[in-house]
Amino acid sequence: MSNSLKRLEIRLKEREDEYICYKQFYILVGTFNVNNRQAPANILLKEWFYKVTYNNEENKQMYIPDIIAVGFQEIDTSGGAYIYDDKRKEDEWEYMVRKTIKSCYEKNNEENIKFKLLNRVRLMVKSSQISKSLASVSFFLGILLFVYVRSTHISKCTLISRSSVPTGFMGIAGNKGGVGIRFRFYETDICFVNSHFASGDGQTQRRNDDYQTVESRMAFTDGPTYSIKDYFWYTPTTAESSAPNPQNSSVPSQWWKISDHDIIFWCGDMNYRISQPNEQVRKAISELSTVPLQEKDQLRCEMKLDHVFTGYYEPTINFLPTYKFDINTDNYDTSEKLRTPSWTDRILYRSKRLKVLNDNQNELETIQTINYSCATNIKFSDHRPVSGLYLVVIKYECDEKLSNRIREELIRESDRIENELIPAIEVNPRPPQIIFNHIRYLDKPNYSLIIKNIGECTCVCTIVPSSISTSFQYLTFSPNPPYTININQEQHINISFDAKTNIKQISDILILHVENGADTFITLDITLDNGPFSLSLDEYPSTYYDNENKKYIYTNDNKFHSEHIIEMINDPPIIFISLIDCLRERNDVNLLFIFNNDIQDSLDLIPIRNQIYENNYDFINYSTPEIFMILLHLLQSLPQP
Repeated sequence: MSNSLKRLEIRLKEREDEYICYKQFYILVGTFNVNNRQAPANILLKEWFYKVTYNNEENKQMYIPDIIAVGFQEIDTSGGAYIYDDKRKEDEWEYMVRKTIKSCYEKNNEENIKFKLLNRVRLMVKSSQISKSLASVSFFLGILLFVYVRSTHISKCTLISRSSVPTGFMGIAGNKGGVGIRFRFYETDICFVNSHFASGDGQTQRRNDDYQTVESRMAFTDGPTYSIKDYFWYTPTTAESSAPNPQNSSVPSQWWKISDHDIIFWCGDMNYRISQPNEQVRKAISELSTVPLQEKDQLRCEMKLDHVFTGYYEPTINFLPTYKFDINTDNYDTSEKLRTPSWTDRILYRSKRLKVLNDNQNELETIQTINYSCATNIKFSDHRPVSGLYLVVIKYECDEKLSNRIREELIRESDRIENELIPAIEVNPRPPQIIFNHIRYLDKPNYSLIIKNIGECTCVCTIVPSSISTSFQYLTFSPNPPYTININQEQHINISFDAKTNIKQISDILILHVENGADTFITLDITLDNGPFSLSLDEYPSTYYDNENKKYIYTNDNKFHSEHIIEMINDPPIIFISLIDCLRERNDVNLLFIFNNDIQDSLDLIPIRNQIYENNYDFINYSTPEIFMILLHLLQSLPQP
């Protein structure tokens, strides 16, 4: 689509009140961290789903949602769940949710209300995302999302798609990430996201990073869901699911990011904590004085600073912190860790338009919160489930004749002003040249770019690969493009390179694209010193053995000065022998421990990497996680499995 057509569509959308008929629908969203526990067989989640308001004892109103989105976290954190393609937990929770929906809304109702599962998605990582040298397995993580729609609306649900984005080291550490389901409901594009961010009182920045990763990498297609750059995955459709058919070989014609949707609901265990001493928090809770605590809530503080969830909204929290409870009690954590109570479980929403005009030319809020609460009587987890009921304005019907007439009017106007304003920018350094020399494996060099708007109109820029680009996937931009720059304002961009590739030389061209303006080329010239991380097994130095002392030689000292030193032609490279021997001797390799968030955050692999570059393979002074992770990096970097 050309730039002029894009502008036309934007302006047409700005006038949609003139040709769109709106209608309000109820949407119910729930989030629950179940702490690797299954709901007791005799329990229903009715308190979580069922929304009723009482005007008086005789007059009550039951709200029947049109759409129900249910997000779970930590449905299965056992070791086996990370390896095996096991959908039993998903099916068990789907059965529980469906049973609850039936009890709340379908049982004995006069309107014959029925709900249909539109789609479901669970966070999953393919082994190919970690290393081509690993066997073909699937790593299943604990984040799960269901979306149900009333059967009367199901024919109006189109362009259904789902997506999954893992976060953490190699996308598997910490059981964190996000999943999403999007679809067009009548004429409105809706997106539901369920996420689980990094834990820990002092990990606010890691939670912010998790949000940025999910927000920037999650994408949906109107074609079949398939893997692209390892961010998307497909699972077989269920009997009642309307997910795309994997046999459909058609090429997708459109992609959506999360921010492209008209309506977004983002729920999950976001793990943001209260930045107050534990004793003060518990005292305020006991006195039911939680409003001051919300001022210290990390999520709200970060949102005020525009660090996360820009443009999203959350109503006032009128319930007590939802984490962490002793199981099956109302007592906050009494274990040795004595965790500070916090509102970790949240639901936020965003709409492209805050208000619309109805047929009577009255303004309607696009999203109104009817209820935002937690289910205090569901106690089998250390979290309390949270739900929100919302009255949402949906684009219900489009007057095509009126829309086309307005389009023609806008085209005539656009023709008149097409060439009046052309954006112009100035780039520094000039010319922009990204040059990184002698970059070692695991290095993350940075380049700073400044774009100044020197034109007479606001400009929109983005950085895209050229048609011959082969290295764009190794670059990270902060902040993420696109960039909207006002007149005489500057945009500072940090470009970093992730040196985890076996390519030795990169010469490339990036394009700084200015909407309706002239493009600027950015040259990229990177020389990598991968050391042993780019070698095939037969390229490693020979392995030597001290026959007198019965041990391998881990350094270069005195290698050729003794008749007892022999070359082991058929043995693997000494670096692998040394690393594996260290792990075998310690006998303390625990993958769940190694991939723990705190352990991963504390690892500094640069010293052991530097020692490897010096051909010194004596690793006795390094920790087990450091040895294991550097071995994993070596395997991952092999040119061939």
